[in-house]
This record gives sequence, C-alpha cells and structure tokens, in this order.
Amino acid sequence: MNAALSYAGRWPVLESGLLNPELDLGAYAEAFQRDGRVQVENALRPEVAEFLYQVLDQQVPWHLAFRNAQGSQELPPEQWGSLSSQQRHAIEQEVFELAQGDQFQFCYFTYMMVKAYLQKRDVNLPLNRVVELVNHSSWLNPMRKITGFEQIGRANAQATCYRAGHFLTRHNDAAAKEKRLTAYVINLTKEWRSDWGGLLQFLDDDDRVTKTLMPRFNSISMFRTPAMHCVSPVALYARGSRYTITGWLLTRDSAVA
Repeated sequence: MNAALSYAGRWPVLESGLLNPELDLGAYAEAFQRDGRVQVENALRPEVAEFLYQVLDQQVPWHLAFRNAQGSQELPPEQWGSLSSQQRHAIEQEVFELAQGDQFQFCYFTYMMVKAYLQKRDVNLPLNRVVELVNHSSWLNPMRKITGFEQIGRANAQATCYRAGHFLTRHNDAAAKEKRLTAYVINLTKEWRSDWGGLLQFLDDDDRVTKTLMPRFNSISMFRTPAMHCVSPVALYARGSRYTITGWLLTRDSAVA
C-alpha cells in the first residue's frame, strides 16, 4: 500500500517502530524455514504492546463478523447494539447451526483496519498509524528476514476481539484476489488461560491437531499460507477478551482488499 504517512507523529509511542529491536531474527528465520511457522516472543517494544492493548480494550468500535445463509456479514456497533437479546440469540443460533456443516464459519468482533484507513474513518484511532507502520520498511524488512520471502511488498491488517462463544472454523487462508505469502497474528491478550480456548491450531490432512499456539501477550504467530488451521471456541466461562491484530504479508502486486 502506497498511502502517504498522514498519521506520522500523532502517537509518539509508536514512532520508534513496532518491533522489539533486540529480536534474534536469524533464530526465528531458522525455525520458520524448518517448520513453516514460528511464534516470536516479546515481539513488540513493551511500551507499544501495552499501548495497543489499551487501544483494543478501550477505543475500537467493534463490528460483529459472522456468516449466515446469505454469506459473510458485518454488523457495526450501532446496529448490533440496537438488537434485542432475542434477535442476538437468533443470529448466534444460525451461526452455530451452520458451523455444524462443512462450510467455513466464524463469529467474532472485528475492525477492518485497512478499509477504515482508506475510507479515512475514525481518524483519532491509533490503528490508522499501525496500518502505515506494518507497511513500512521497519516492519517489512524483518518480516522478509524471518520468512525468507523477499517478494513481500505490503501487509494488510484487521483487529479482532474474541469473546465467550466466538470461534473460527478450519480453513487454509487461500484467496483468489490477494497473493498471500505469510499470515501473522500479533497477540495482545493479557492473562489468558489455555482452557479458555481461543487457541490457534494447525491441522493435518486427517484433521488432527499438529500444533497449538497460545495467544501469549506480546507475541507474533506467523505461518506460511496456505495452511489448514482454526481458532478454537472461546469457553463460556472465559474472562475478558482475546485481542489480536492479524493479517497477511502480501506480494507487491497483490490487490488491495
């Protein structure tokens, strides 16, 4: 994405870049080349991780994302907030019933960062600056180093919030419009327990779980695409929310979506 850095300087905590400068990129590159995935620990500057957690926890106007019989849907906060408990329950029941089949299904809160940035929405939201920074050399060059994909030219991004009952069924991230090389998930969830769900799980051809990654605070989970994976359902007794900024590292000529 070639947008001008119109939000530069608005939030000083972000102006030294997102990533922790002490990362051992070579070690993470070796693991990624061997396994096709890696989880980078202490990935962001500590002050950046704390700042972004506060943004996701307090400032984001979350939209509910799900699929129904008509396809993918996104309800803005004012529309979701206006629904009665019975109407919300009906939506959830349809989502759960469709998830029992073989079609891809999901239900979680989202904020589509690139779309909002291009539409110049929510101009006081720091996520606009994050869109610029994940498309800056200070982010893209380390991503090229870790993945080995020199053709990475830009990144897209969305923020997500998983609460009790939310999930993402098995899929492989294949896309017709975007040329996706690697998926990334910046984990910004504090004090999360493994039994609360919301786990990133990788699957083999026999639908067996081959690897599980916890959404550890201030880590980045990365994996080559396509790769079959899912996010396990968040338990009804889980406290708080599972927050991430997630997206794909794309080729330079990939369509903006």
